Amino acid sequence: MRRLIAFLMLKRQLQGFTYLLSHPLQLKRLIIRETQYAKRHRIKRKWVEWQEYNAYISTPQHSTATAHARPLNVARIKTISDMVSRLGNGLMVLDVGCGDGVISKPIREMGNYVTSLELPKIATLAHSYQVPLIVAGDAEHLAFASNSFDVVLASEVVEHLWDPHSFLDEAYRVLRANGHLIISTPEGRGGLRYDDHKYYFTVEVVKRILGARFTLCEVKRLKPAGALTPTIILLLRKS
Repeated sequence: MRRLIAFLMLKRQLQGFTYLLSHPLQLKRLIIRETQYAKRHRIKRKWVEWQEYNAYISTPQHSTATAHARPLNVARIKTISDMVSRLGNGLMVLDVGCGDGVISKPIREMGNYVTSLELPKIATLAHSYQVPLIVAGDAEHLAFASNSFDVVLASEVVEHLWDPHSFLDEAYRVLRANGHLIISTPEGRGGLRYDDHKYYFTVEVVKRILGARFTLCEVKRLKPAGALTPTIILLLRKS
């Protein structure tokens, strides 16, 4: 049995090595990750720099018409848009970790006012994708006044953060009374299979972190459809 396990492990390693040799961009990414960002799990600055580098090279790949048309992305955009539409229009919305702005575009077209937030280098990319109002900043230290927004949106963000608790504290602070927080994130431990994810979440984990500050209004679960894990989308109201 031990020999079989050792053989299977060696086979998997060889398959990974073969894959990297045939995908030079992934090999380059791996080398950069383990040299320039080797301390990313110990120092917040290095973790943020790694997130910024990884997002900078991957955002163009995720910003094509083909990527936007993938079933999971279509379902995510529709689900979030539907949630916001039921809250009304003319809303002040903060889109944290906006990327290319594909999530907030239909929300803006409903007649809402969207402010987008990204890491500095990614904010430059977002501007090139015609995201109208983009602010460079840190999700864990939101540079906005308290009680500023009706909706805070964090799609595929919390799993990337060094300290998601700080972001959730900040989201609560900048939301107006009875404002809403929308979180989209991979569900469960499978989310940690992505090397730029630091934490995993479930509905129960989010509820435990938020405590009595938010009321859970709605949960949608999207099937993997090409992703490694299901995605959960939570609509929460500030208590």
